[in-house]
Amino acid sequence: FSYDGHDAPILNPFLYEGFALALNELNSALKKFNSIDHADPTRASTLIRAAGVLLAASTSGAGSRSNTEDVSVDLGPARLQCTEALFSILGGAAYRKDEELSLAVGEALAAYADAFGNAKWSNESEIWPDDYDEVFAFDLPPHQHVLYTLFQREVTHTNPLKRNASAAVLLALVAHASRQANLGRMDRAMVKQVSKNINLFQNSFIKLLSDPKSKQLSRESCCRGLAACRGLAHTLGDDGGILNERLLKAFGQTTYGGSAMIETESQARERRNERDGADADFPETEIGGAAGITESALGAFREMAAAAISLGRPDTVYS
Repeated sequence: FSYDGHDAPILNPFLYEGFALALNELNSALKKFNSIDHADPTRASTLIRAAGVLLAASTSGAGSRSNTEDVSVDLGPARLQCTEALFSILGGAAYRKDEELSLAVGEALAAYADAFGNAKWSNESEIWPDDYDEVFAFDLPPHQHVLYTLFQREVTHTNPLKRNASAAVLLALVAHASRQANLGRMDRAMVKQVSKNINLFQNSFIKLLSDPKSKQLSRESCCRGLAACRGLAHTLGDDGGILNERLLKAFGQTTYGGSAMIETESQARERRNERDGADADFPETEIGGAAGITESALGAFREMAAAAISLGRPDTVYS
């Protein structure tokens, strides 16, 4: 079922039932090797890649339901259940053994979301509910289904493992969109959707980066994701100033417009006095510009700065 080219081929309707059965078996296998008793990252990784190919190749049958009772599994519901099985890998038993599975999930979901670049979908929605709604999510086209589920459910999940894993998925999606945009394919639906929600990507990366329970892979994914966001924004004609402003605000922007990481002692004292409403003449025991930043934000900023320098993109940290 793999294919060459940018868009998935039109699937012959005679293959719908067999395709649905294959997806159903794949769904069961993903659940099995992500369970506590049978967690196997190696097999899960192979199944995740296969799921991405099958979901992309069956895009023309999205929403397909049989009108007869002879068909045991419908293609449309089987596709949706397979995507849910992919999302369940994030933070699951197999992920606990190998965190890099989240990158494989992200690549599979990117293939699913970008299988039909210029297709017209009758169920696209410009307005999303504030809270996650599964029925609404399942009615969306793939490029919106993936983003809506990530932003409304995975990134805000109460389980820190889920939140950590979602960073790599976001990185895979924005990296895929950036790659397509750099190749001049900015008219693809998935690229347009990512570009439209670039603020959500940036805010999610910053939020996950400053999460005190964030782990190494999650932090590195956030750093690279922010750089990819800036690259995509630059490709679309934005100079990156808005992203720099958000980074400064997230990690301690001062009243004079610079970063709290590079302010002088007197500027830091003035900023804290304005924030706390304290008397400017009251003696302070805190020394240094970074004293007003929480330990988790400070550590996350250091991680981001190190990654930005290693990538040769220090401008993603400072304006």
